[in-house]
Amino acid sequence: MEIVQTVVELTVLVVIGNVLAHFIKRLPVSLIQIGLGIGVALVFNLEINIQTEWFLPLFVAPLLYSDAWNFPKRELWELRGPIFGNAILLVFATTILGGYAIYWLIPQVPLPVAFAIAAILSPTDPVAVASVGEETALPPSLMHLVAGESLINDASGLVAFKFAIAAVSAGTFSLLSATTGFIYMTVVGVLLGLGLGTAISWLNLWLIRHQATNSVISVVMQILTPYLIYLVTEEVGASGVVAVVIAAIIQNLQLKNQPSFSGEYYLVNHNTWNVFSYLLNGYIFVILGIELPVAMGLGGNVAPRGSIWQLLAYALATWMILLIIRTVWSYMNQLVRRKTHEATIVSWRLSLMAGLTGVRGAVTMAGVLSVPLLTKNGQPFPERSLMLFIAGMVIVLSLLAAIFFLPLLAQPKTKKITQPLAGLAKHMTVARAQVYILQSAVREIEQLLTETNAVPAYQMMMRYQVRIRRLQLQYLHKDKVQKILKSEAKLRELAITAQREALKEDLANKSISGFVFDSENRRLDRIEGDLDSLIMPDTRRRLTRQFKLWLVRELRALRIWLNDNDSDVLRAQYQLAEQHMAQAALVTLEKFIHETGTSISKTDMITAHQLMTLFRSRLVPRKTVGVAKEKQLDQRVGTELEMAGYQAQRAALAHLYEAHFIDDSTASQLRQWINLDETSILVQHKE
Repeated sequence: MEIVQTVVELTVLVVIGNVLAHFIKRLPVSLIQIGLGIGVALVFNLEINIQTEWFLPLFVAPLLYSDAWNFPKRELWELRGPIFGNAILLVFATTILGGYAIYWLIPQVPLPVAFAIAAILSPTDPVAVASVGEETALPPSLMHLVAGESLINDASGLVAFKFAIAAVSAGTFSLLSATTGFIYMTVVGVLLGLGLGTAISWLNLWLIRHQATNSVISVVMQILTPYLIYLVTEEVGASGVVAVVIAAIIQNLQLKNQPSFSGEYYLVNHNTWNVFSYLLNGYIFVILGIELPVAMGLGGNVAPRGSIWQLLAYALATWMILLIIRTVWSYMNQLVRRKTHEATIVSWRLSLMAGLTGVRGAVTMAGVLSVPLLTKNGQPFPERSLMLFIAGMVIVLSLLAAIFFLPLLAQPKTKKITQPLAGLAKHMTVARAQVYILQSAVREIEQLLTETNAVPAYQMMMRYQVRIRRLQLQYLHKDKVQKILKSEAKLRELAITAQREALKEDLANKSISGFVFDSENRRLDRIEGDLDSLIMPDTRRRLTRQFKLWLVRELRALRIWLNDNDSDVLRAQYQLAEQHMAQAALVTLEKFIHETGTSISKTDMITAHQLMTLFRSRLVPRKTVGVAKEKQLDQRVGTELEMAGYQAQRAALAHLYEAHFIDDSTASQLRQWINLDETSILVQHKE
């Protein structure tokens, strides 16, 4: 139960962090998650008790597999030399030079521990850099370099880290045994990764071709793969992280190029790994925030030796050492590359940018959390708290440095101002194009509307109109939104007046009881009172109004259930009143359009049309729920209408593209949006 509670708590914090990141766009989500972890650790004295040996297989193996699975082969092939140089040579240079520098700066740290700190801080994490790159003009080659090296330097850095930790635990270190051990772990890890990755790929393809699996089982196999490969490889004393990376690259090359793995299989796998990686990354950064107070000795824990300012100085000095090594290495790379590529620019500014992109992240944190509490002789692991504190603070410092200094060194992104060709309209925004496409679907369904398909047709039109309104409220200019809302308030007021008259007439004719009359009148009163807030651009008031409407519906259902009168009779009266009120409102709106004539504004016409669709849907006779044939008919007719709507959307998209109202990028985005929406509807109908 404790494990389940921990997972739930971590997931809640991860979600909260991502919600906050939506509003605090300048800060990477990882930094916000660290802050949340620190907050809950200090306020609630929260600690995460996970066995240290589980951090690498639990977090690092699937994260490395996910990165390798999404490895962009074509873009990174041209930078294979710098990538492998950064991922292997730079890692060992950082481990050796950085280790000696840390050993010299921090007297209480033994040399093997200093090597371990430098090794685990050598892997980079491009996620935060990518978020900074959205706001600044980082060179594409630099972003590709960071993405490529981060895949491989995770494995090389963790291998060096494991050797350093083993040396500390054993209390002895032999260069010869370390070298032979490293060769064995790497070579055997590569061979097992090749063999197991190929075997699992063949098995997956064989199952797909013989229809012995489906996309769900395929996802389960993909998730199981990194854990299986890691555990098998570690069992024979080789490097599990190397095997996982190699296996993922092999599967990337073999599976993605196979027609059998296209379509649903690829899409489900891709989306599942996105969610899985999102959670694992979030867990690690939240755990980092929770562990930082522990590493500082707060809450009664054993603190590392030294004052807080001295510890912060150690962390800052460690980050500066790593930055200098990476910056100098980048400058030397430019000099070497210029000999074969004359167009290569040699610049200290670009080198410093490359140094700042060396942001540390999830793999570093998972690695340092895997450090055992005790050595082989049963003694406490030397300076474990200090290792944890330095690693955590270097992650935070590297994130902050990337946020503040990269935009200063990079050229700010400038929006390209292009003049439209003569006779062509300016390109639409994605939101405006979406509205046009959805409106085309509504018009198509209206043309197909008959008595037999009225129920699903009106339901679809209402769903489309809700999406259109949501887009308008979110993306249109404030003045335009206010104009739409004022038009809706005016026409709804006319409809409410007509509905009240219909209610009075039903009460006079004794078609409804006084209970139903009072209940519906109060509902109209609440709607009328909310019309003023409808034109107010206050999100909080809008949300409050939506909550009140939901509460009113629930309370009315409860009143019917608790009322002494027959519930069936009351429901019939409510349905009769609803139909009479809808008919009266419909007549009033049609009269408004007729009397206004050609002087009616486009906004009023669209709003009136939407409200009339709403009231017409209430006039459609309800079918008997228990008849299976009628249900099947509704489903079949509904599916036909859905497909007609999507066909209309694609035709509208083609028109926008051919008329040059949208560019290639927008057309591709909208096409994917339509396809995903259609897929979700088909799956729902299938269920």
